[in-house]
Amino acid sequence: MYFSTAVSEVVEGEVNLRGYALSDLMRNVTYTEGAFLSITGRLPSAAESRLVDAVLTSLLDHGFVASTITSARYIASGNPQFIPAVAGGILAAGGNTLSPEHSYQLLERAQELRDGGTLEDGAERIVDEFVAAKKRLPGFGHPIHKSSDFRADILFELAHELGLAGESIQLFQAIHAAFVRKTGRTGIPINIDGALAAVGSDLGWSANQTVAFAVLSVLPGLMAHVVEEIDQNRPLRYIQDGEYVGQPMTHRAPALNTASIGA
Repeated sequence: MYFSTAVSEVVEGEVNLRGYALSDLMRNVTYTEGAFLSITGRLPSAAESRLVDAVLTSLLDHGFVASTITSARYIASGNPQFIPAVAGGILAAGGNTLSPEHSYQLLERAQELRDGGTLEDGAERIVDEFVAAKKRLPGFGHPIHKSSDFRADILFELAHELGLAGESIQLFQAIHAAFVRKTGRTGIPINIDGALAAVGSDLGWSANQTVAFAVLSVLPGLMAHVVEEIDQNRPLRYIQDGEYVGQPMTHRAPALNTASIGA
């Protein structure tokens, strides 16, 4: 099997990462800068590095609110091995949690519907489309943070301070304003997934690159919970608040007709 890559090559005594010697990067750049280079193919500016630092800090932990942490700890209680539990936690990310790609797709669709009009035109049309289809708008709402998601607020604030806020942040905020205006629903702020999509888009990242930074952000907290779960050594946790909603146990199983066996 033959692979070709523009990411890296390993040579005698050195690794070439995107055209830079890894030994030089180890001495001269931060982890944030190195991750940015690995994922995007270039080194960030000072302003970009500061904003990405905040991105990588934004999802360091979210307790048991997201399924990633609960899944990882549940797996570790049954199979107390670090790597399978961390991998399982990451696999729990998707359409309903840690999903900036869906918010990114929302932005792309709003741009299509804008069709040369204003940002507000695109925002109005995308909200109309989702409301008509009775679909939930990705990137909005949080089970705990009802008035605002402080993480999204901070990322938007920093993007503006650093001169990196662009059309995607404006569009996402316009979509939120249109949603509130059309539905009358409050207490559903732009959440961190929506903010990551908007910031990532304004930084020139693709949807998958935006997801990559989100996963990097969540990993330290996820790994900390797995380490703690294994160290606590409480094997085989199980669901205690489940509710059975099937038929009551009032039937007897039919007796086995032994006469028919072997007939």
